[in-house]
Amino acid sequence: MASESPMGFDQLVAQVHHRTASADAAGLLDAAAAISADQAADADRLLDHFVTHARGTGMSWTDIGARLGVSKQAARQRFAAPAPTSVLPFSARLAPRLQTCLDQAGHEARTDGSAEIGTQHLLAGLLAEGVAAAILERLGVHADAIRDSSHRLFGPPADTPGDQIPPMSTEATCALDAAAHNAAANASDNAPPEVRTEHLLAMLALDPGSRARRVLNDLRVDIAAIKGELQCHITVNPTRPARWWKRRPPARQGCSFCGRTTSDVDQLVNGPGVAICGACVALAREILESRQPAL
Repeated sequence: MASESPMGFDQLVAQVHHRTASADAAGLLDAAAAISADQAADADRLLDHFVTHARGTGMSWTDIGARLGVSKQAARQRFAAPAPTSVLPFSARLAPRLQTCLDQAGHEARTDGSAEIGTQHLLAGLLAEGVAAAILERLGVHADAIRDSSHRLFGPPADTPGDQIPPMSTEATCALDAAAHNAAANASDNAPPEVRTEHLLAMLALDPGSRARRVLNDLRVDIAAIKGELQCHITVNPTRPARWWKRRPPARQGCSFCGRTTSDVDQLVNGPGVAICGACVALAREILESRQPAL
């Protein structure tokens, strides 16, 4: 079956004359402008459709920009659907590379026809660029493998992609929140912490119940290896300052019965969680002896 040829210039001119009953220049110009706008809108939709398809297959913004004759940044700004807004704790901010990864995660979820962006989509999105992408690639983890594993574990994709980027799931939102806290714990100054791809990878890989971790387990990825790679960039398990009650000086030990401390008595007898001084031992002996029945 022969494919329909694109509309040529002569056909467009004929459409202009067909659209308006007026033969004056103003009427023809109005009709030409309307048809031109229709053609431009169709061309934009055509590009949007195939750019979305290319991103779904893993093509980078660099490759897409090169084929369209623009820079990577221009291609992403023109075609990338905005990632869902996430509220980060305190004054944390997203690093540009992590924002790119979140954009890709949104595309992954939309291509699947998912109602939410899950942590498995965040994991696939991290392969877009950044430290996390380098770590995952060194360990042999690729976007296609993540997609295949996700479909095995959580069900096949929908027959048609979604119309727009879905919201983040509760699990994904919690992972991003935890990444922000990890970034704050790793911050060395008072500047607002910047959440980077390695912070999010740490939270996804080290949460044993997350969908992302289940995908990594399904792919037989060594979680200890991920942790080892991450420790070159961040503190994976940052040490938190001791709570105030743990910093208090220990109380002086004393008798559990009369309250006198070691400075007031010569000797204490210690038991599990209690102590008794010699005076209280003598008093206890007297009480017991007084209660013994007479022979």
